[in-house]
Amino acid sequence: MTEHVVEGVSFRTRARAIATTAPLELAAWWAGSRALVLAGAAALHWSRAPRGYFHGEFRSVLAPLTGWDGRWYDEVARNGYLLVSGHQSDVAFFPLYPILLRVVHHTGLSYAAAGILISNLTLLGGLLLFYRLGCAFLPERDARRAAILVAIAPMGFTFSMVYPESVVFAGMALAGLAAVRGRWLVAAAAAAAVTLARPQGALILIPVAAAAWQAWPRLTPRARGLAAGAVAAPIAALAAVPIYTADVLRSPLAWPKSQEAWGRSFRWDGIVNALGQLPARNGTDHWILRDAIFCLVYVLLLVVAWRAGVPRAWVVAGALMVLLPTETGSFISVARFGLLALAVFWGAAVLGRRPLVDWALRIVSVSLLVVLTVTMPLIFP
Repeated sequence: MTEHVVEGVSFRTRARAIATTAPLELAAWWAGSRALVLAGAAALHWSRAPRGYFHGEFRSVLAPLTGWDGRWYDEVARNGYLLVSGHQSDVAFFPLYPILLRVVHHTGLSYAAAGILISNLTLLGGLLLFYRLGCAFLPERDARRAAILVAIAPMGFTFSMVYPESVVFAGMALAGLAAVRGRWLVAAAAAAAVTLARPQGALILIPVAAAAWQAWPRLTPRARGLAAGAVAAPIAALAAVPIYTADVLRSPLAWPKSQEAWGRSFRWDGIVNALGQLPARNGTDHWILRDAIFCLVYVLLLVVAWRAGVPRAWVVAGALMVLLPTETGSFISVARFGLLALAVFWGAAVLGRRPLVDWALRIVSVSLLVVLTVTMPLIFP
């Protein structure tokens, strides 16, 4: 009996130690990785090179983090939506992130500073939520390792840009964790929010639905209604977008029309066309190859996650997150979209169970994070 008590105390002490050290360790990796990204942005500002597609983005130390899509989110936050038929327009960008920019801007910050603050702080919260979610599926060490790998992900410089990636990542982790714990109202709110930040966020429906299905037999009638609401929330959020654009822009199809101008219309043979671009553009646009390689790596890591017993719903959602964009006929930005395939990082964490592999993953990830940050002006994130 005495021995059992001692073991029980030891177990509780260890659990408390883990609960204390894990957030501190994740915060340290977050701070270190963000410092590297901010230093990379500063280096771009001071060197004014490589210029690539950048122009005014070198005007201040943090300006490189406002480029690319950040300029469009800034425009929506300032002036709202405007659909220009046949031309690239800001309707392609979903509304939640510009709303957040506008809210934080009212505190006195510039839109650029507001976006960078939102993205970086939300990432920290997202890492902690992702760690808690991972603990529901995997050993604690794997969950912690997966969160660290998110912090230092090679394309993770976009988590510090005026982009909604951090918001979507954190929201997906929150929705998944809330669903696992049976907190359906929180799951519904988070699932709707991520969908309004990025349309791909609607894929959170799959793991939320899986959690609801698994819990269904033991739920009360009221809880079943709330669980069904959480599953329906992303669908309702998607449906709200054409209703809004019909009212404001007199066009319920404003978003798909704008996507066509951005070259993002879906086609049945999209993946075939995407693969066909690789030899055609080899030597002229090696960045397409970059995204194709990331796509392959993500798929392989999802296979590892599947074989390791990560819930199938998360793996399926991750696979769709990575592969659906290729149905538009291009691999462009798949490397960034894969950051929102949460199961990718669980697969990487499983690979890292061997210390040598773990440190190799960390060194390679940090190195690529630095390289991709300082080459940001050369190609779309």
